[in-house]
Amino acid sequence: MRKFQGKPSNPNRIEFLHLFQILYHQNHIQEIKISLPPIRWTLADVWEVREEIVRLKVEKQIRFFGFAKEGGLASLLLLSACDEVYLNENAEFQLSLPSAEPSFYGDFLKTWGIEIEAFASGPFKSFAESFTRNSFSKEAKQNISQLIEELQSKILKALQEKISNHESIFYQPFLSASSLLACGFANGIAKEEDFFSEEKPFTDESALPRWKAASDFRFFPKRRAFLSIVPLEGGITAGDFQEENRELGKISAYPSIKLLQSLREDANVKAVILEIDSPGGSAFHSELLYQEIKQLREKKPVFAYFRNTAASGGYYIASATEAIYASPICITGSIGAVSIRANIKKLYNKFKIKKEPIGFYPFREIHSEYTPLTTKSKQLLHEEIRRVELQFYNRVKEGRGFTDADLKSLGGGRVYLPKKENKVVDELGGIFQLIQTIKTKLGTERMFISYELPIYHIRSEIPLLGRFFRNQRHLQESFQFLESHLLNRVLYYLPIRIQY
Repeated sequence: MRKFQGKPSNPNRIEFLHLFQILYHQNHIQEIKISLPPIRWTLADVWEVREEIVRLKVEKQIRFFGFAKEGGLASLLLLSACDEVYLNENAEFQLSLPSAEPSFYGDFLKTWGIEIEAFASGPFKSFAESFTRNSFSKEAKQNISQLIEELQSKILKALQEKISNHESIFYQPFLSASSLLACGFANGIAKEEDFFSEEKPFTDESALPRWKAASDFRFFPKRRAFLSIVPLEGGITAGDFQEENRELGKISAYPSIKLLQSLREDANVKAVILEIDSPGGSAFHSELLYQEIKQLREKKPVFAYFRNTAASGGYYIASATEAIYASPICITGSIGAVSIRANIKKLYNKFKIKKEPIGFYPFREIHSEYTPLTTKSKQLLHEEIRRVELQFYNRVKEGRGFTDADLKSLGGGRVYLPKKENKVVDELGGIFQLIQTIKTKLGTERMFISYELPIYHIRSEIPLLGRFFRNQRHLQESFQFLESHLLNRVLYYLPIRIQY
C-alpha cells in the first residue's frame, strides 16, 4: 500500500483484507482467535471479511475461535463463521435485519403549497415517489419488498451456519449471551484474558504485515507493476471543473476524470479497479465518466467492483469496464432515469408573494419554480427522460451484452441483488478475488496496490522496516515466523482485532 487513509494503527479495509491473503500462505497456522470490538463497518465490508474467514476454513483447514463482549448484526455475522464462539457473561447484541421504513412527503408538501412533478422512465424508478405520493406504487413496493426478502434470506442463512431451525431468534431486537448459548450459537462463556491464554506465545495483528514486508525486502528489488484501486463513493455530481482534488462522500465527475486521465498516462499503472459504492446521480456526468473509462480501457484493463450499492449512475459507469465483480449483498440495478421539478406557487401565495414572468419564451418556465408547466413543456421533459433512458440502455447493451429482452426484465428502474446468471455482474465475491484475476491476466504474482483515496498520505517501505528492527519484540516475532516455516511448527494463536 502506498496511499492510505487513517492512522497506521487503524488499518483500512484493503489493508485488513490483505492480512487474510498473507494468512492464506502461512501453512503452519492451524488456529486463529478473533476478538471483536463494536464494529462500524458497512454490511458489505463485513460480508467480505466473513467470506475470507470461510475460505481459510475450507481451503486451509484453519479453525477459528471468536470472542465478543457486545455488538450487532456485523459481529454476529463474523462470529457465525467461527468454529467456536465464546462470549462475555454479560454480552449483549442489538440486532436489526435489513428492512425499510421510507418516509413519504407528498401530502405534507401539498399542504404547504409545494407540488412536485416527476418524470420517470419506468414504474420501478421510485425515487420521486417519496415526494409525490403518500405510499409506494404497487410495482415499486413489490420490487423493494422482494429485494429486502432476498437480502434477509442471505443473512439469515449465514447466521444459522452454526445452528439450524433457529431463525426466529434473530428476529429479536436484543440477544444476550445466555440466549445465544441456549440455542447453540455460542459454545461457552469466557473473559477476554482467558480467551487469549498465555499458555502459548501470541502476537498482534500488525506482526504478519511486518514479517511479510521484511521477507519481501530486497536490496535490489525487481520493478513491480501498480494496480490502482479508485474508490467512487456517493452521488454522482459535476464537481468543480478546475478542481483536481476529489472529495470524500461524493463522485465529482471533473476531478475524477482528471484522475482517470492521469492513470491512463501513468506507464507504471498496469490495471485499474473502480470500487463503486453509489446510488447514482447526474445522468449527464455519468455519461462523461463512462466515456473517460472507455478511453482508459483502451490503454489498460479496467474492472469494476460493487460494494454496498451500485445502482442507476453507479451501474451506468461500470458498464464501461471490462468486467464487474460484486459483493453478493450489493444493491444494484435501477437502470432508468428520473427527474423531479418543484412548483411552489401556492406556497408563495400563502405568504402573499407574487412573481411576474417577464421575457419568458417557449419552455422557459421549466426553469421556474413559480410558473406552471405548459403541455408542450411536459411533453419535452417526458421525451428527455426517454432519451436518457435509451442512452443508458444502449450503454448497458454495449458494455454488458444485454439484449432488449434482458432490459425488459432488468430495466425500468428495478433494483435487485447481483447475479451472474442474468449477466448483471460477471463474478460474485471479494475485491481480492478480482485482484487475483488481474494478476493472472497480467501474468504477475506481485503487484503494488495504490488505493487512490481523495485524502491520503504516503507511507514508504523503508520507514516500516526501520520500525521493524528498532523494536526487539517485532524482531523476535519475525524469527518466530521463520522458525515456524523451517520446522513446520505452530508457535502461537494469532488474535486478529478488527478495527474501524
